[in-house]
Amino acid sequence: MVKNCLNVILMLHIAIFLLLSIMPCFALPNDQLFRVAHGRGSGSESVNLLLSHKGEDQNIDALFSAPEQNSVSIDAGITEDTPIEKDRSKLILSGDFRNETAYRINNPHHLSKVKNILNMKSSGRLSDNLSYFAGARLAYDAVFDLTDEYNHGVEADQELNLDIRDAYIDLNLGKFDLRLGNQQIVWGQAVGLFFADIVNPKDLREYILPDLDQVRIPVPAANLESYYNDFYFQFIFIPFPEFNEFGKQGAEFDFSRPLYNVDADIILNDPVNPSNSLDNSEIGGRIGWFKSGWDLALFYFYDMYNFPVNYRFISAGTSGTHPVTLTYKPEYERIHRIGSTFSKEFMNAIFKGEFIYNSEMFFESSDLSDIDGISKSPSFDWLIGVDYTFFNTLDTNFQIMQNIIINHDNSMSDKKYSTSFSVWVKTSFFENRIEPECFFVAGLNQRDWLIRPKISYLFNNKIKIIIGADLFYGESGGNFGIFSKDDRGYVEVLYTF
Repeated sequence: MVKNCLNVILMLHIAIFLLLSIMPCFALPNDQLFRVAHGRGSGSESVNLLLSHKGEDQNIDALFSAPEQNSVSIDAGITEDTPIEKDRSKLILSGDFRNETAYRINNPHHLSKVKNILNMKSSGRLSDNLSYFAGARLAYDAVFDLTDEYNHGVEADQELNLDIRDAYIDLNLGKFDLRLGNQQIVWGQAVGLFFADIVNPKDLREYILPDLDQVRIPVPAANLESYYNDFYFQFIFIPFPEFNEFGKQGAEFDFSRPLYNVDADIILNDPVNPSNSLDNSEIGGRIGWFKSGWDLALFYFYDMYNFPVNYRFISAGTSGTHPVTLTYKPEYERIHRIGSTFSKEFMNAIFKGEFIYNSEMFFESSDLSDIDGISKSPSFDWLIGVDYTFFNTLDTNFQIMQNIIINHDNSMSDKKYSTSFSVWVKTSFFENRIEPECFFVAGLNQRDWLIRPKISYLFNNKIKIIIGADLFYGESGGNFGIFSKDDRGYVEVLYTF
């Protein structure tokens, strides 16, 4: 079976490579002007802090080669920085097609993904003060036709998906810019990790492993921005909240897996999303200050927390197999969040930090007398990082971060202080055609880690081939150890147009 699957994948990659090699190149107009604003695609417990975002651009390496503001640039990926065509009579069409094939390294060995993704985007200017952007994504995972490793619920959830991604209008109102529609709003200065990136929910059906602009779920929002001297102001309103998406039970990345490793009958209910009413709307704001090389920001967000709280209820066992039954009833709760970010260049290095206070967070309790199995406490999270390029060729980023439970008690399954660190390195050879890269993040308390080595080959300015691996280690209760049996190697072929 494995041999036949590998033959199919090999033939598929050869066919894709030949097809993309002979496809005509779609020329984009050269007079594209990117509208760059501090809040438009620039950024600035527990699992949430270790879900990745790549700072001011969608690619980590963009931190070391980002175009200057108001410069002419073309980005083949779907990002929040919208290309605006000067000539309103022209329609800009662009996007990418990719095949992502992954093979499970641990037992049982099998293909875990044969995903084909088409991203399409269009943009244009309707008047001097009005422009638009629209993006959509179609994804088909052939692994469900090639293997029988996953149940029907997982197949129905992940085999075929059509999503409207970023789709909005931009209106210039003189001193104010207003964006209305589906959008990604990125706050923060971190590299490789979601930290202050708290506005958009995440698609975690593949954990944090896909490209991060594909992990982030756009939200319908009104986003108002303004500049005054050295200050930047932003106000956001989200009338209908969106929430994180998780893999179904039996999926490759199933977050509910640890719940079933106990001597009890388990009843796990699906979370019930709050109704689409203004009572459940979300609101936030940010103030930025640019002075003497400092980029400082304060923000506030009042939202429905994107992770459901797993309330637990204990009753006598009914199956006769186990002595008790544990019933989990996930619910979404409201929280207030206040935070700040900074970045500053010093001696050719960029120092950055993020600090977030959460008014109330929810932690699993080991106290069986706790009626709902949840303990509550405010929490404080901080991150300090630095970007530096060694020998003009080796780009690096180093970060350390910590979560602090302010009102900690011994019944909580989480420790009062949870500390992690991350390292990212990248270099290039042969005029940037070959790019080795590695990202490593580890939890010091839980002693678990994730390492992601990969190498990219730029065949031409349209086609990129990537070979890599995603390797997890640790106990099942850790942020990464939970997927310690899901190590995989992968090949990606990306065609942009």
